Amino acid sequence: MDADLCFGFSKTMWEKLSQKLDGTDENAWTQAIGVFERRMRERFFSSIDVLFVSDTKPDLSPSDSTRGDECIPGFAIIALCCLLIEALEDFLEDPPARAILAGSCTFPSGPCIQPPAGTNQRFKKFLRRPAFGGAFSDEVAQSFTWGIRNGILHNAETRKWVIWREAPGGKIVAQEDDGYALNRSLFYAALQEEFESYLQELRDPAKKELRQRFKEKMDRLSGKA
Repeated sequence: MDADLCFGFSKTMWEKLSQKLDGTDENAWTQAIGVFERRMRERFFSSIDVLFVSDTKPDLSPSDSTRGDECIPGFAIIALCCLLIEALEDFLEDPPARAILAGSCTFPSGPCIQPPAGTNQRFKKFLRRPAFGGAFSDEVAQSFTWGIRNGILHNAETRKWVIWREAPGGKIVAQEDDGYALNRSLFYAALQEEFESYLQELRDPAKKELRQRFKEKMDRLSGKA
């Protein structure tokens, strides 16, 4: 089955386009970046936008709690945002290295295998990108990764975090009791800004390493690599 990378653009079509990306064909690069942008918007941004619009805001307009048709999408929005960060990180950086031998085996007093860094470090690094405005110190990024990214995706819960629509005080993150509060609207806006920044960098022919990583990732998605 020839699945689509984005609506109407098959993996076979990408394989043909990919062959044009090793030279100086900027028209091919414009098309390739467009395919990627459509893929990300179709799979992530459009769904998040729909959830924002669907919010019934019962906290602002209390209604009959027995109706059962309220939409409270905070968890779903942030879960998709976390998946989107994972997807972007795969384009921005090489995947984590696999476990390797740690020199001479010292078991049982020491390790034989050096474990890989994993994806947590990459996730925390993304939270310190410019669009987030310094909201995530090392400590806060660590807490977010454990309490929201891992909490929501693995246990369908947040740990010492609350997700708010707008508050607190115009900040992405604020202290809340013994944990933190996340402004989901500002968080999503920062994520959109980082996405646009990445697209802009891809359009620059001088960003050869970034483009090569992009091509390799898209080739893997198409099954070409």
